[in-house]
Amino acid sequence: MVADGAMAQRLLGWLVPDGDSLVTLSVAEVERFCWYELPRKWHADTSEQRRAVAVLADLLTGVGRVRAAAVCASGTTSQVLAAWQRSEEAGFAAYRKAVAASPTTPPDVPELSWGQFMGVREAQARANLEGRLERALDEGELDPDARTFPAARRRFVQQWLTTEQPGFEGRAPLEAVRRERRELWAVAPPTERRALLAAVLPALEEPAVAPVDTAEPLRWLLEQIGDGVTLTQAGYLPREVVAAAFARYPLWYPIGKGPRSEADLFQLADLHELARIHRLVTKRHRTLKLSPAGRALLTDHQRRQYTAALAWLGTTAAERQVAESALGALWAEPRLREDLRDDVHPVLAAGFTHGDGSAMEVKDTERLLWRFWHTGRELGYLDERDRSVDASISLSATGRSAALAALRVLAEGPRDRV
Repeated sequence: MVADGAMAQRLLGWLVPDGDSLVTLSVAEVERFCWYELPRKWHADTSEQRRAVAVLADLLTGVGRVRAAAVCASGTTSQVLAAWQRSEEAGFAAYRKAVAASPTTPPDVPELSWGQFMGVREAQARANLEGRLERALDEGELDPDARTFPAARRRFVQQWLTTEQPGFEGRAPLEAVRRERRELWAVAPPTERRALLAAVLPALEEPAVAPVDTAEPLRWLLEQIGDGVTLTQAGYLPREVVAAAFARYPLWYPIGKGPRSEADLFQLADLHELARIHRLVTKRHRTLKLSPAGRALLTDHQRRQYTAALAWLGTTAAERQVAESALGALWAEPRLREDLRDDVHPVLAAGFTHGDGSAMEVKDTERLLWRFWHTGRELGYLDERDRSVDASISLSATGRSAALAALRVLAEGPRDRV
């Protein structure tokens, strides 16, 4: 067993290599050491790990860092270290769970979800917030045992993020993080992607304005469902809703006397599916009605635009890559379908392969573009003069606003990969 003095020196060399006092360590840094660095990066067996956290607790207590010392002696630390002994997978899971439960961890808030991979500004903002939360706990500004603590901590984080803070060049941290994320997103490879996005980048740098009331077809459908409609035996929307959709959007079914059911009107069926996927509706037996989220979306066009933007982008990484590239191309000028495919395919081919390692083919790009085109038309975001293969595709008036909203989702969202 390593002697306490030697262990203390090893700990100090690791945690404060520049010779600073342990007083400068935040609780978050102690947590990262105990729950990740010690079991993951130190060459130490179980008994030496236990000795390390015991010695560290004594060191921290000696400089008055009671809250940080408590981390070392906690049951959580014992559980996390034991999980790492079982397997790397169990260790990572226990580490993430412990961090999420720590009162000094800044939670995700509507304005900002923290990324798995962070730029310099985002890492700085998170570290500063960890320290500020710790001080608020020490000074009694926040009480971790109070029932209202989660909500109070979220309000605390929101206020700090949106208020100008030292070290962020005269900006609020939220603004600095979003700007950094946009910059990193804009320069991501491949070269073909950067070329397609070049035209829209200046618009993304402009301050975000209040969103216009986009996604009118989605709003209309939610209004039709309202307090409830009775689905058919087959689970389709009732015929009166289908008839109302045909009357309002005649181009959805330009042939014959009109659709007989939702099965004949795929645009309506897809909007219905969008509402289900995003839990805007609830179904009990054959009654379909708006969920609380659907009611909120009906009265809040900002939420409605955000939800519609997510639907337009798709759910998989490949769908989103194709969608963002297509939006960049269409922002610059209308495109023929073939030209849009030829512009977007090199981006997809450079970034993705099939599960078996084979290259993406043009038909894969066509399939993904069809989903993007199809959803955009249903939401009223894309204009086409006709439906022929050589028709020109352009962004509608609401489509340009929705395109900016969709690209902001991608550019300013959390990064889950470098």
